[in-house]
Amino acid sequence: MNDKKHITVMLKEAVDFLQIEKGAWYVDCTFGRGGHSKAILEKGGKVIAFDFDQKSIEKGEENFAKEIKDGDLILIRENFNKLTEVLEKTKKKKNISEISGILFDFGTSTDQLMSEERGFSFSNEYAELDMRMDNRLGVKASDLLKVLTTKQVAKIFRDFGGEGRARAIAKNIENMKHDNPENLNTVGALLMAVSQTYGDKRGKTNPATKVFQALRIVVNDEINNIEQALPQALDNVKPGGRVITISFHEGEDRMSKQTLSGWEAEGKGEKISNKAIKPSEEELEKNPRSRSARLRVFERNAS
Repeated sequence: MNDKKHITVMLKEAVDFLQIEKGAWYVDCTFGRGGHSKAILEKGGKVIAFDFDQKSIEKGEENFAKEIKDGDLILIRENFNKLTEVLEKTKKKKNISEISGILFDFGTSTDQLMSEERGFSFSNEYAELDMRMDNRLGVKASDLLKVLTTKQVAKIFRDFGGEGRARAIAKNIENMKHDNPENLNTVGALLMAVSQTYGDKRGKTNPATKVFQALRIVVNDEINNIEQALPQALDNVKPGGRVITISFHEGEDRMSKQTLSGWEAEGKGEKISNKAIKPSEEELEKNPRSRSARLRVFERNAS
């Protein structure tokens, strides 16, 4: 059983930068366990929250039953790449005039990372190698490994995980596939491909960490979703409102940085900080997983 509690990263900074106004509406594009939404609600704001993980929605409906009943929180099971479509329908249905701020936290909750049944965790080698955040998606991680070439798999591990020995690990996977493609159905197969490359070498993190991260990002099309969603966020936030991103992976942060810089160059508003804001020393001490977090803020022109 997973007894590690999820800690919302850069909670205070994100909510402070949103400049919450009582009764105003905000969008939490990545609800997760509701940490950011809860803080917005506590400051008097109202929240429309997105999450495509059914378990997150169910947990949210249980933990925020009162806020949902009172009309202060609207939970929507959908990918944030459909931001405009969903907000137009929701605003019309709920008679919401404008959105004062939009927040993206591109991280994955501890509950999800420790989930054995979906193959995110290293702890159960017999678990299915699935990695879909949204079980409505068609392709599992094991499906990708079965159909992609060694070169393609290595590129995924290198580009999305920063894995230095990507080629060797991909070659091990290719050998497994050659023997029997069904060998790739479980978490244990991927762990074996990594261990064949690294042997018994162990550091502070499991040597399979980067490979698992890369597969998760590709299975859930995370970078493309961000690329589609960010322009919609600026279009949907009110004049003077803010768009905030919290990234944990170089590709995510690069996308955020380039997008926000592009908006500023086009005269659509300004970045609140030229450099990404990093977690405080106090937060790093309490939650080492926050070490890769990078927060960026953009304020839309007031008119």
